[in-house]
Amino acid sequence: MPKQYRAANIANMQTNPATGPVPLDVQLLWLPEAMPGNLFAAIDVLNTAAGILHLRNPHGAPPLTWRVLTPPGVEEPLNAGAMARTQQPSVRALPPQRTLIIVPGLSARNAPHLGDIVAQHPQALALLQDHTMRGGLLAACFTGIALPARLGLLNGLRCAPPWAYQSWMKLQFPDCDFDTDEAMSFHATLFTCVAPALQTEFIAALLGRLLDPDLMHACLQVLGYQQRRQQITADLAGAWLTPTADSPVYRATQWLQTNLEQPYNLQVLAEAAATSERTLLRHFRQAVGMTPLEYLHKLRVERAKVMMEVSLHNFHTIASACGYADAGSFRRLFHQATGMNPSVYRQRFTLRARRPHWKVEQKSQRALA
Repeated sequence: MPKQYRAANIANMQTNPATGPVPLDVQLLWLPEAMPGNLFAAIDVLNTAAGILHLRNPHGAPPLTWRVLTPPGVEEPLNAGAMARTQQPSVRALPPQRTLIIVPGLSARNAPHLGDIVAQHPQALALLQDHTMRGGLLAACFTGIALPARLGLLNGLRCAPPWAYQSWMKLQFPDCDFDTDEAMSFHATLFTCVAPALQTEFIAALLGRLLDPDLMHACLQVLGYQQRRQQITADLAGAWLTPTADSPVYRATQWLQTNLEQPYNLQVLAEAAATSERTLLRHFRQAVGMTPLEYLHKLRVERAKVMMEVSLHNFHTIASACGYADAGSFRRLFHQATGMNPSVYRQRFTLRARRPHWKVEQKSQRALA
């Protein structure tokens, strides 16, 4: 990444040292002509940044959230399912001033085709115009800058167009200042990047500007190749970089998974985790999101589901194998967890069929002769 973007172009920081970064919601605009690599490169940076933020403040609300944004009338991408698993949508609506829409590059055969693509998406143009009129943040990469340019959002702003489309853009948008060779531009609420290959650095720079400059540096250190750090880390391995010790929560979950048929006893579990009962309860809730007993119930229900799918044992036997002497209590727990009675679950999901009219017998010696 060019040195000037590491510090000089990072301004208007949105970080309060006392409270941490002000939450930011990122929305990745999807169009049928969007360059998927552009979006996934952005998602890679966002995932990395979220992981770093979680390490720094594991118990705080995530300050960085994102999702894929599909304009009205546009079909979701074919890989929407994969994208959905990576999304971290905000639990609360953030104001436009803390919402960043990222426009990816558009796959165009030539400059006139790029103009046709932009004209074919009035809904996307209307969405971006409404967002920016309300003070929203907007970033565009490569040929994606044609959308904000069409709306007049780049008028008077200096930014670099892709070289292959430069003449066409100067002709189409004469009020834009395209006389610069700077790879990225950072204005008050609008940001551009000239090349898809710089998407990682671009998104990291945006996070540095809008969340925390230290976050930008951390992301680039992790995602970029650092030859000296590779050598230093290799030298430190062994004597200085020892394996992380198992946590009490990990030891507790492992014990529960191994002994789920045993009666629940918090004292025994705390001893297995090498910590106090109170500390275990607090850390378990923070790390797992439930109590150890609730986690154990979940494990037992999962075992019961598998046993009903692949075995012919009755529910009383299965309840006993899952650590419940009272099959009625376990039945109620099972219904609460799955939304159906055990018999209904078995009927719908069994992988074993009963064979009342079949009998397997040992062949007689005569038959074998």
